[in-house]
Amino acid sequence: MYEGIVAIISIFVAAPAIVFGFILLGKRGKNQIELARYRLREVELSVEKEKLRVEALKEENRKLDRMIEHRIEGV
Repeated sequence: MYEGIVAIISIFVAAPAIVFGFILLGKRGKNQIELARYRLREVELSVEKEKLRVEALKEENRKLDRMIEHRIEGV
């Protein structure tokens, strides 16, 4: 009697719970991988932004150097 109840509960409760648990774990892993990709892209863009900022500062420095040299030549 009790074996039948346990078998039915196992078939209709435990087995689906295990299957859906593995499905959810798989989705969670995929989501974590996708999140890591987004973080990597964010860092790559941040590095590119800093490179452009440094290049802009170098260009500004060149401009100021030319202005200073022009003033020194004029004196």
